[in-house]
Amino acid sequence: MEATACADEYEHIVPSVMYTISNIPGPGIDLKEFESEYSLGCSCTVRCTDCSCTRGSPNYIDDCILDEKLSDPIIECNSHCTCKERCGNRLVQNGPVDSLVVSKIDGKGHGLFTSKSIKKGQFICEYAGEVVGIEEARRRVEANKNTMNYVLVVSEHIGDRVIVTCIDPKHFGNIGRYSNHSCEPNTNLVPVRVEGPVPRLCLFASRDIKIGEEITFDYAGGVVNSVHNLSHTPCLCGSNNCFGYLPHNTI
Repeated sequence: MEATACADEYEHIVPSVMYTISNIPGPGIDLKEFESEYSLGCSCTVRCTDCSCTRGSPNYIDDCILDEKLSDPIIECNSHCTCKERCGNRLVQNGPVDSLVVSKIDGKGHGLFTSKSIKKGQFICEYAGEVVGIEEARRRVEANKNTMNYVLVVSEHIGDRVIVTCIDPKHFGNIGRYSNHSCEPNTNLVPVRVEGPVPRLCLFASRDIKIGEEITFDYAGGVVNSVHNLSHTPCLCGSNNCFGYLPHNTI
């Protein structure tokens, strides 16, 4: 059975963490910029395959991301678009799969697993939390040196620009915060923009995932062709090609 999308009705097993289904602004973030939304949408009437949102070619086919889109900025259709809800370019906004389970792992704390099979390219969930500025992210990473560090830093290279997004789900986050690092992950981390310019960091299956498998991604930012800068924290992923230490994002 394949996992299906659902409204995000998950809860935390850790009572000290507040559940948020989407990103919230934190220190170092311009609130006006964070809350800004796209004011225009496409003028499609049925399906969106070649419009201002997809920019020439579809992002998804049968609710699965296309491989060639993994390294491109993805924009989904929004409330200003004239297309229908099933236009084919509305996926992340429909919520995570309904099969995610948080379980304890000896020596690693908790991990995220699936109770249903997930096909390659399928959207699994966001890694949502508190969006913070670079200086605040730097401070939190330093403060968490001897504890679990949840801060995820993703750098997007768009033309001659580098857009850096820092998300910390330690105290405010969604189900994605339980996904662990692997040097051979089964998901890709992809920035997807829905409402406006601040991206959602989304996990898509990089291969077919079997029932009971752990959902993992690359903490090195997860994006295609990311470079490993290793920290001093031992990696416990157990993969055959493990680098030995967790990746470290220079910020």
